[in-house]
Amino acid sequence: MRPLVIITADAECAATLKGFFGRDGYHHSLGCGPIQLDRTAFDPERDIRVHPGRDPGVWKDVSTLLLPERGLYERALIVLDEAFEGAPQPDVLVGQIENLAETHGRWARDRFEVILIRPELEAWIWQRNRHVAEAFEFPGSESDLWRLLEDQSLALDKRTKKHHFVQADSPSGLHPAWPANKSKPDNPKGVVEALASHCQSSGPPSVIFNEITSQVSTAHCVDQSFHKLREALRRWFPAEEAVWAQ
Repeated sequence: MRPLVIITADAECAATLKGFFGRDGYHHSLGCGPIQLDRTAFDPERDIRVHPGRDPGVWKDVSTLLLPERGLYERALIVLDEAFEGAPQPDVLVGQIENLAETHGRWARDRFEVILIRPELEAWIWQRNRHVAEAFEFPGSESDLWRLLEDQSLALDKRTKKHHFVQADSPSGLHPAWPANKSKPDNPKGVVEALASHCQSSGPPSVIFNEITSQVSTAHCVDQSFHKLREALRRWFPAEEAVWAQ
């Protein structure tokens, strides 16, 4: 049996997690032991799956991916965004997925956790860190990037449904994309779209996310969803057992 399977809602989420769990010593950042069962170790490339139905698919049909894995994996993490069209209230969303995982997927409740990212996955990657600037191929210094995000606001292109930058103007309601006094942008997904367009980044969002999470520290991460993921892994794979095993 393998130690852990992670069910995600899209390629960006999978790439984010693969970037993080692919780092040497990732478990030290989490305060847990290595994710392993007997001599079988967690393999991000093999054990992180993308649900073809994206967030709605994870919500309505998570058991499709979970049921076949019940006898193959000891634990499961189910990761999706809070913000998607048609989503119910967060507590209802989590409760419904938990119920499906237990009743249709036939997983005991202590073997899995649902990680609801609030408001969306892009919130996890935003840190004032040089690796963020490098991943977007920003043509300037790290400080230049933070000034840009303080000077520019977001506007939504009705045709492409993507965000782009416009000059911030608080009296007109065009607030900075990432004010200096906030730990995260108010619209993290919109900033990803606008900055990728501004920089003409060569890779898709999944490549950018993977590059960032393979390098940035999680020491100052304040996202509750990340804390829930970390606590689940600490409970399932305690650091003390890792020391004993070595």
